[in-house]
Amino acid sequence: MNIPEIRINSTGLADYPKGTSFGPRELHDFEFVWIERGDCQWVSNGKNLSCPPGTVILCQPGIRDRFVWDRHQTTRHGYVHFEFLDELDELLPEFRRCQGDDVLRPMLRHTVWLAGQGNPMTDQLATQALRQALDWYISGFFMHGGQPSAQEQHPVLSRALRVLKDRWQDGPDSPPSVAEWAAMSGVSRGHLARVCKQQLDVSPGELLRLLRLEHGLLLLARSDLKVQSISALCGFASPFHFSRCCKEAYGLSPREIRDLSNAGGGRPPSPVSGIRSLWQQLG
Repeated sequence: MNIPEIRINSTGLADYPKGTSFGPRELHDFEFVWIERGDCQWVSNGKNLSCPPGTVILCQPGIRDRFVWDRHQTTRHGYVHFEFLDELDELLPEFRRCQGDDVLRPMLRHTVWLAGQGNPMTDQLATQALRQALDWYISGFFMHGGQPSAQEQHPVLSRALRVLKDRWQDGPDSPPSVAEWAAMSGVSRGHLARVCKQQLDVSPGELLRLLRLEHGLLLLARSDLKVQSISALCGFASPFHFSRCCKEAYGLSPREIRDLSNAGGGRPPSPVSGIRSLWQQLG
């Protein structure tokens, strides 16, 4: 698509207290809205879209919409209001879903920063950054490696990962029980189990174990820590337990995994597709 010239009208980052809302409003220009923290519901022209973190919405002129922010925590979102100086020649997607390794949201955040500097040079750079973000948004080629996401992440799984990220800021040495994890995520244990099975074909307990193993693999490949220390940092009961889980998941012992990495072979593939990407979201 040939993107016309753009004029940025306003930008910013906003935090909304839990349980608040915004709108209804009638929009007169284009607006990128991306969710950084908390869930929200976007109601637009009779449609209701669930928007977990990673959702990027392109609100378009003439719509009447409303946002209902997360009832359980503060919601943070970024926004860029803009307009095209010439007519568009095609319809634009209403929303995209991003994961932790996308380049679209960092570019939008950079646009906000540039626009906030308040001088002609950075205003011009902000416009260029927004045009690049818009090009990625339209094409869908904004994920790491240049490929769009194959599937959208379930909002329950997204929320469960966020609470793990908060708990594991210093590493996964204190894994919650499945019941604790479900309660922290605001769902029942059974519902969390159904979502994990549907999305990844694993149980919540197996998902927790695989995520901790991914951290262990990273430490084996990128540190000189002893296996005993790594097993403790990843929340395993003993080095023997850690070694056994590595062997079951990857077919290699911790020593073999480290030797493989030192020889330039990288890390062994994860037994469940998408686990490594999920771990990166927790980093």
